[in-house]
Amino acid sequence: MNAILNSVVPLFAVIFTGYFAAKGKMLDQQAVRGLTNYIFFFALPPLLFRLMATNEVGGTGEWQFLLVYLTTELIMLILGGALAWMVFGRGLAGMTIHGFGAAFSNTVLLGLPFVLWLYGDAGAVPALLVITTNVATFSLVTILLEASQGRAQPGQVLTDTLKSILKNPILMAAGLGLAYGQLDLGLPAVVDRTLSLMGQAGAPAALFALGATLAMQRVAGSRGPAAAIIGLKLFVHPLITWLLLGPAFDFEPIWANAGILIASLPVGLNVFIFAQRYQVEVEVASTAILVSTALSMVTVTVLLTILPPVP
Repeated sequence: MNAILNSVVPLFAVIFTGYFAAKGKMLDQQAVRGLTNYIFFFALPPLLFRLMATNEVGGTGEWQFLLVYLTTELIMLILGGALAWMVFGRGLAGMTIHGFGAAFSNTVLLGLPFVLWLYGDAGAVPALLVITTNVATFSLVTILLEASQGRAQPGQVLTDTLKSILKNPILMAAGLGLAYGQLDLGLPAVVDRTLSLMGQAGAPAALFALGATLAMQRVAGSRGPAAAIIGLKLFVHPLITWLLLGPAFDFEPIWANAGILIASLPVGLNVFIFAQRYQVEVEVASTAILVSTALSMVTVTVLLTILPPVP
């Protein structure tokens, strides 16, 4: 238990440091935005490129993992949407945000640092494959939200998705690193050391920025719907992921553990971004993100005591 606490507490300590720094007015909204831009454009891309370029990716097992994890997200989208409709009487837009919240973990700012901290570079590949599922998830959510407002145009959605991929430094760095890795050229020592140096700041800075960003959210109304999203995200999503990655497909422990851990993480910040963009369930999304992040310190710690050890 002490080993698990020694692994989890430092991560959340960095998050809370960022949270109290923002609450204490040492960082304003503009400063947090600048920090986030640094992470997304200058710290994480070198880290992701190096990890993908130096790890073997592309085998049948990797693609099977990606499809299985994507399946868990689709299941959660359906469950979250169905619950929002049957219990809370939400329409298509509300159902979509509820489903998105139940399915989408905070993978970039929290999941990747967690997996790297716990499993080292060996855990990076499953984490990065989960990040690539964002493309499909974001596309589906966009189509549903556009349809809810009567202006869904699949061709335009596809174009917008492609543009967002090309503008996303996280996805582009992972994709370019994957392509370079397939060439089997290796990284020159000076390039490898430079990317490693730049990337070292990525994980802790991401955790700090997450805390600072959460400090600017607020717990508002709609606690019942938010509680439903939190329950699905923190408990049902990791359970379904365990069933599929463990008993159903019997993935290697490090792959199964990484996928289950990411599924158990709190609601991702992009849920709030989508909710705000389409002006639907904004308070629900904000509450779900903030509360699920606080609760996840306990739930993730308990989960790590249950997961089998990685050889």
